[in-house]
This record gives sequence, C-alpha cells and structure tokens, in this order.
Amino acid sequence: MKVKKVNAFTETLYGGNPAGVVTDSPDLTENQMKYITKTLSVSETAFVFPSNVADYKVRFFSPKLEVDLCGHATIATFFIMAQEGIFKDVEEKMTVDQETKAGILPVDIYFKEGNVERVMMTQRKTTLKGIHLDRRKLAKSLNVEESEVDSSLPEQIVSTGLFTLPVCVKSFDTLQAMKPDFDVVKEICNDIGVGSFHVFTFETIEETSAYHARNFAPMYEINEDPVTGTANGAVCSYLYKNKILKEKNFVCEQGDIIGRSGRVFVEVDNNIVKVGGKARLVEEKEIKIE
Repeated sequence: MKVKKVNAFTETLYGGNPAGVVTDSPDLTENQMKYITKTLSVSETAFVFPSNVADYKVRFFSPKLEVDLCGHATIATFFIMAQEGIFKDVEEKMTVDQETKAGILPVDIYFKEGNVERVMMTQRKTTLKGIHLDRRKLAKSLNVEESEVDSSLPEQIVSTGLFTLPVCVKSFDTLQAMKPDFDVVKEICNDIGVGSFHVFTFETIEETSAYHARNFAPMYEINEDPVTGTANGAVCSYLYKNKILKEKNFVCEQGDIIGRSGRVFVEVDNNIVKVGGKARLVEEKEIKIE
C-alpha cells in the first residue's frame, strides 16, 4: 500500500517533525498500522477513514500503540490532503472536522492564491495548575546553573490536551548547551503530573518569534521531540494568561538546535487555542502488508 512521510511545521525536507500519512486507509489491523509506523521510522502515523459523525475519522499509531491525538501528524495529514486537491473550490479558508479518540476537533485550512498556506487545529481548553517546584532539582535535571532558570515566572503546569511544565531559561546559549539527565527529568514529570518539560528562552533566532524552545518527553519514550504542537500551544496560553506576553498570535521556534528547524503558529483567544503550521512531503513509498 502507498504511504507518505511528511515533515510538519516546516517547508523543508530536513526540518520539522516527521509523521506518516495514509490518506486512503483500507481495513488494516492495529498491528499492521503499528508496523507501517515502525517501517517509516516516525513517531506517529495518521490513518484517514470515512466517518459517520465528522468529515473524516483519523486514527494515530506509534510503533507500539494507538494514541488519542497527534498534533504534528494532524497538520501533516490535512496539509497534504489540501495540497493534493482533495478540497475543491476553496478561496481563503475552510474548516473540516476530524473524529479522533480525543473527540471531534475542527481543523482550519488556509489558502493563498490557490495554494495551501497553513493548517491550524483547535486544542482543548487551557488548564493551569499551581505546583511547588524544587528549582535546585529542576536545574540539576537540565544540567544548568540554578541562576540560569528564570524564577520570575509562575510555578504552574499547563495543558491544552497534555500537561507540560513551562521552564524559562535566560539565554539561548544555555538552551543550546543543555544536556538533560532524562532519568531525573522523568522523575520530576512523575512527581508533578506532566508528560514533558517545555524549556524555552525569549532570546530567538528570528525577531518576530515569541520564544525558542526544546521539548523533553522521556515519559513518552521521546527524550527530545523535534517540534511539538500541543506543548507550544499550551505554553503560549500559559504566557498569555499570566500576561507575560500580550499578543494573541505567536510564532514559536523549535528544532534548530538539533538540526530539525521548525516553526509553530499559535493563536490564543480566551480559552480557545489553535496550533498549526506548514508541512512538506518528504517521500511516498509502497509498504508490503502481510
């Protein structure tokens, strides 16, 4: 069967976060869908099916299990579908609903001069929880000096679907040189109830960006995620709700430090958070399914 490998949150062949995309899924077993993801060497593959309750039903599989929702695979899927002309006679914007295990979620697709410009997916409502953070242990887990962690920001965890811990460091150099102890990162994640650390600095490569980030998620067996849609949406909402940033539209930089440069667009409007970006087809191949 034909499968695609697509980089989300980038326009390049080598940046962003790669996902598998199968836009015309036959009747596949769960083991076959896991096998396709493993063969593609990606963290998740999106499989598109007909739906009785939405425009499309999308299932997301890692090499080991099915996940409820995957942001970068969603962006990759609908960007490629739009690029291939599946959606006809659209001038500037259209909205489609995808049925997922996380619920029915709207996806906005923007066009410019007949070409797909970006895809934005709506997240769950923002949830903020106050926590007590051992900053000494946090700094140790990241192998940085405690003085390099910005202690002025509120000690909170945030979710728009998955809880993450926002950690602000004072310089790009600190972020770039960081070599986390992932065992300690995982221990802290367990203690405070998050799936990842989203570590960022307000020193950016591009002047118009909100921040530059790295995402550490050993809880999901991903020590460092190249470019993370959900966490960037959550952290932008955290910064907006705490009046640290006053804009409602953000561009987040991620992946440059590990050679997978990506840009995530985030829109925050009260409790509605949308995350998205561009995508690039890397390859199309045939995989034999037993």
